[in-house]
Amino acid sequence: MLKVGIIGVGAMGTQHFLRLMNKISGATVTAVSDVNEAHAKEVIVPYAGVRFIADPIALINDADVDAIVIVSADKTHEEFCLEALRLKKFIFCEKPLSASAEGARKVVDAEMAGGKRLIQLGFNRRFDPAYQELKELVVSGSLGEPLVAHCAHRNANYPAPFDDVVAVTGTAIHEIDTMSWLVGDYFTKAQVIFPKCTKYSKNENLHDPQIVLLTTSSGMVITCEIWVNCQYAYDIRCEVLCEDGTATLPRHARVNVCTKNSNTFGMTSDGLGFFEESYNVEFQAWVDACAHDSYCAAAASAWDGYCAAVTTDSCLKSQKSGAIEAVPLTDRPAFYCG
Repeated sequence: MLKVGIIGVGAMGTQHFLRLMNKISGATVTAVSDVNEAHAKEVIVPYAGVRFIADPIALINDADVDAIVIVSADKTHEEFCLEALRLKKFIFCEKPLSASAEGARKVVDAEMAGGKRLIQLGFNRRFDPAYQELKELVVSGSLGEPLVAHCAHRNANYPAPFDDVVAVTGTAIHEIDTMSWLVGDYFTKAQVIFPKCTKYSKNENLHDPQIVLLTTSSGMVITCEIWVNCQYAYDIRCEVLCEDGTATLPRHARVNVCTKNSNTFGMTSDGLGFFEESYNVEFQAWVDACAHDSYCAAAASAWDGYCAAVTTDSCLKSQKSGAIEAVPLTDRPAFYCG
């Protein structure tokens, strides 16, 4: 039984805790840490034997913790990954790998120096059946070479502190990793464009919506619409234009309601619930890989986290310059191939 310690039990961390305790086989949570001690203790009350450890570094070093799940504030991820790598413990880290590309590279270098892949990044769309189907179709070549892709990430609303930086590092980063994985390429250019701003933006430092334009090393162009106060629902879209046809992400199944001369499909504002199945599959894959003292080849690696960080850094530069910014990425090291 894999003994897991979780750092961060806010909204997502709590869901991961419940998932590991109730839906995932081969693992149990033995300790949690969070800056909100009262909430953390409330979460673990129904589960005998789960301890609260105030100091996250102490949790990582605890003898009754085999593997670490990091769901804490973005700025802490680098430190906690480096400490867990030092102890050669398996790591599941929610995005981002670090708050900067420089920090992400430190984590990558530490993992390679240790000689073993221990980190799985929480880019869960790689485990979503619809995205997998879309990727398989694109990779098969049956539609010819991919030329252009359009994707959208829309949230009904976000808290007031959400700003331009988080629009990229907290939202666009999902599209950045997903599209790189889907088309099997990395980015060389990035630009962020600010369209007319919605009246629902709650922060003068947030332009909403935003358009992120990405160019891959093969010349493919990807447009990403980031709209975090769209009001109506959580809505994820993707279409890939290929030489001989197009492939579009299927809509998630919802009940079709007919009433009073109208025909509607239900939607949701719950992003965690929208991708619940993929989260479950993702965590089971991580636990199984840990049990076999290996890594999950289907998952995002520390290198993928680094690539996402380099790309988001370039997007942040473009937010300020308005220009097309270079994305200084290179081919994947052999350590992260296979």
